[in-house]
Amino acid sequence: MENNKINIAPDERVCYNCKHRLWAVAIGLGVMCAKKEKGGMFAQVPGLRKSCDQFEMREENNRKIFSYGLKKSISQYISPEEKTIDQILNELIILQEEREDRVGAIMRIIRFQRGNTKLTEAQEQDLIDSKNLQIVIEEVQELKEWVIQESHKP
Repeated sequence: MENNKINIAPDERVCYNCKHRLWAVAIGLGVMCAKKEKGGMFAQVPGLRKSCDQFEMREENNRKIFSYGLKKSISQYISPEEKTIDQILNELIILQEEREDRVGAIMRIIRFQRGNTKLTEAQEQDLIDSKNLQIVIEEVQELKEWVIQESHKP
């Protein structure tokens, strides 16, 4: 949700997000609609949460919508519980630490036996899972950095 006093998301199709909205509150006219006229004057908006068939999204909202939608999608994709990226990273790192002992033991077996190494299916799967987990952690860290960079752009 965008940080505004009325708590309207940037992707909601309501007057608040419409490009025809004219903010004339400071001069005592309230919020007007540039698309609708009454007696040669712009019509007053019935409410910021209302909408009509003249609705068109404001251009500056496109970026907010993308960012908002992306954050929402990421949370739903990697965390149905809507955890933060930091919480997810911490959980992944804990998983990785739990696997390190097993993977370390398997690597010692490989180093010791060299060419004669015969791993069980479970050991091979542990190595694959460990590598895949590392890839996921790196991708989530890159995603976090990207989200941070995007949120600081004007």
